[in-house]
Amino acid sequence: MKKVIAAAAGLMLVGTMVGTASADVSFSGDARARFLYQENYDLGATVTDPETGVTSRVREKDNKVTSRVRLQARGTAPGGAYAVGRIGIGNGTWDGGNGGTNTVTVADKAYIGVPMGPTVLEAGRLPTELLKSTAFFEQDITRDGLTWEFKATDMAAIGVGYYISYEAAVNGDLVNDHDESQFYIYGDMKFGGSWGTRLGIFYNDDQVENDGRDNDGAFGGIEFAGPGGPLAISTAFAFDDRGEGDTGYGAFISGGMQFGATGVALEAGFTKDGFVTDGDYGFVMLGGGQSMSPSSLILGRQGDTFWIGVPVSFAVSEMLTLQANLVYADFDENGDGFEISGSAIYAISDGCSVDLDLGYFAWSAPDTVDNEEDPFGAGLTFNVSF
Repeated sequence: MKKVIAAAAGLMLVGTMVGTASADVSFSGDARARFLYQENYDLGATVTDPETGVTSRVREKDNKVTSRVRLQARGTAPGGAYAVGRIGIGNGTWDGGNGGTNTVTVADKAYIGVPMGPTVLEAGRLPTELLKSTAFFEQDITRDGLTWEFKATDMAAIGVGYYISYEAAVNGDLVNDHDESQFYIYGDMKFGGSWGTRLGIFYNDDQVENDGRDNDGAFGGIEFAGPGGPLAISTAFAFDDRGEGDTGYGAFISGGMQFGATGVALEAGFTKDGFVTDGDYGFVMLGGGQSMSPSSLILGRQGDTFWIGVPVSFAVSEMLTLQANLVYADFDENGDGFEISGSAIYAISDGCSVDLDLGYFAWSAPDTVDNEEDPFGAGLTFNVSF
């Protein structure tokens, strides 16, 4: 707790000092507290104790309580240069056992930005997004390095980046630079009103020796999103060629229409050759957030996957929105199944909401699986942003 108080006080002190220097300082943040109930998230998997020979379920039922508070400060100098810092406070999880975990992330974000005409140079611990609007792959990942962006117009920008993802010493030798680093190039473009596209490609240069793996290779993707007449359309394609196996790839397309207070969409996608989507992409049980989804149902983790779903939303009032999903997924050799899920989002006040999520996955396992169980989950989340 002393570390938490010191970190928060230090952040506020920096803001006060910068403010006295006639700079523009702003604070923002968000917080959430989640209560989760999870049943059969092991999909019926068992483990046998080698000493006693007793077989038991990996995790048949579980209750979790998780919390997170993030505070961000941004200070802008009179000449336009800026600094951004964000700390995570009380990122705790109670998950079985006799106690929980409680960590303080001191440098979730810590970077400076220097505008120079139509260009911006950012350096430090930076937020990076391979695909911005769809969250399909490599969404919102913090990396250490620098990014240079050239904004040709208000409608187009290109950028390059260099990041260190792993610093290794071989036999105590740091001089020979046995590191894992990443090179990045991207482009953003807006056109035709609200239409937008983003293309991003990373190359991972793995110089780490004697760690039993080769992580060299490129990964990237492209996305489009915008209104197509009465439809709202979004689509993305991504690939991952890191390592020595086949190049994994995946794609999805979604189209939705609004009928008064009711919104209806149709979404379909696939993964191939080991490609796994970002944990924030998906529905409730199939992807859609690591805390609510069974980890084995993140799309792509069960092998080649195809899915098609119908999300429906209904705005009961300005305060309450209901959502429902019916999704079919085929896992190639690992069976198939249906997700039936729903959410209720209630705006308690400006900047504060509570979400109720319920999800059930009816799994038809292959014949090789002896203990087939269907996962069910429920979550209650309180959110605050400012």
